[in-house]
Amino acid sequence: MKKLSILVIIGIVCITSMVKAGVPDYVICDEGVRYFEKVRYGLNSNLVGISEAGRLRYQAEDVISFRRNGRVYERMPVIRNHMETGRYNFMELVAYRNGMKVFRESPGGIPGRKSHDLIVYKDGKYVVRFDGKNSDNLGRFFFSPDLVASDR
Repeated sequence: MKKLSILVIIGIVCITSMVKAGVPDYVICDEGVRYFEKVRYGLNSNLVGISEAGRLRYQAEDVISFRRNGRVYERMPVIRNHMETGRYNFMELVAYRNGMKVFRESPGGIPGRKSHDLIVYKDGKYVVRFDGKNSDNLGRFFFSPDLVASDR
């Protein structure tokens, strides 16, 4: 009986280790949330969701938010000289706290390009941009103090 119990436990452990426990890529638009095996960029500012059923294309202006390769991107207003320009780009969500979100601005509006420009939004409205004067205080507010100290 003990051998059978041990074999059953080993079988359960083997099966559970093969289960994929990660959060899948998704696209959020007005119709709701759709989950995909992979989300990639198409031509002409399109997003393409790939699943077993096939491919589904989205226009960039129809997408509210999406997740790709473990990173969440949201469509946010572009800020220049502390003013909204009327244009929108996808920005990577870095942190959020107390209803405010920190986004990493993507150069040229292309998600995935590395940038160090961080902008704070609340309810889709611009609040402040990280700069030399406020980055220490904002960093302590949004991120753990250990992470802020190790970045210097």
